[in-house]
Amino acid sequence: MPHVEQTIAFLDIMKLVPFPIRLSPYTRYTSADSDAFITASANFTEKQRTIVSTDFLNFVFNLDDWTDEFDATEMEGLQEAVMNTMRYPENFHSDTVTARITRSMLKTNGPNCKECSIDGMESFLRALAQQATDRDLSVIPDLDAYIALRRETSGCKSAFTLIEYAANIDLPNEVFEDPVFQDMMAAANDNISWSNDLFSYNREQSRKDPHNLVAIMMYTHEMGKQAAIEHVGDMCNKAVERFLTIRAKLPSWGPEIDAQVKTYIQGLQDWMRGRAEWSFMTERYFGKDAPVIRKGLQVQLMPVVGTN
Repeated sequence: MPHVEQTIAFLDIMKLVPFPIRLSPYTRYTSADSDAFITASANFTEKQRTIVSTDFLNFVFNLDDWTDEFDATEMEGLQEAVMNTMRYPENFHSDTVTARITRSMLKTNGPNCKECSIDGMESFLRALAQQATDRDLSVIPDLDAYIALRRETSGCKSAFTLIEYAANIDLPNEVFEDPVFQDMMAAANDNISWSNDLFSYNREQSRKDPHNLVAIMMYTHEMGKQAAIEHVGDMCNKAVERFLTIRAKLPSWGPEIDAQVKTYIQGLQDWMRGRAEWSFMTERYFGKDAPVIRKGLQVQLMPVVGTN
């Protein structure tokens, strides 16, 4: 009997995110040698902020990749090193590119944004440590526990601070502490992290990694692969609908703060659309087949690699 390759079909995630694509005018400056733009200046231009933001995101992506094979002890050491550099730069000095990026960003952040950046990174690393512990103990969380953990392992809380940093705004705590605002951020986070789980599922199923919403739905709801894919796609769509509904319910904090909130909301929308677009512009998830997969929305499943 001939071998038949398994395939899965995606929903068109792009059509489910009703926001236009917006490209920074400084994109051409974000490159491997952009560290040359990182200075001790306390008055960064918009171009410099864009470059530092991009480099910081590359650092977060690398962290995510590095820790895929880390155990809980290794994660503890990494968390301590990164957080000491961010919280106590005067005592824990490092001359790595990553440290210079972090110092430059924190030095030119507003005070509230600075605290959010540090807290966001700490929650991200703490969640990665929990993921490593679950991996060590072969723990598969239930759906609610996974959703809560995924909002942290997505790195969105840290990445969203770049909206303020790049736009040179500094939202007050009263905005971030507002429950409606928090729900809106959670909806954006869910859309980004769940769609990422769709795009990364093929790679993760090949190495038996259960930290993926598709795998969780298959395990907790006894779904087949395609049914789980479609269900997660529907969840992504509902997250966008939830975002739009909550956005309309935001209170007013006065003209000056409302203008900053409007900028922040635009950033969340750019994140939702841009993250999905980026997933098909790189080879991270689909290799050189990304353009074909985006057009046909069909993915051939990779063989499962045995773990020793």
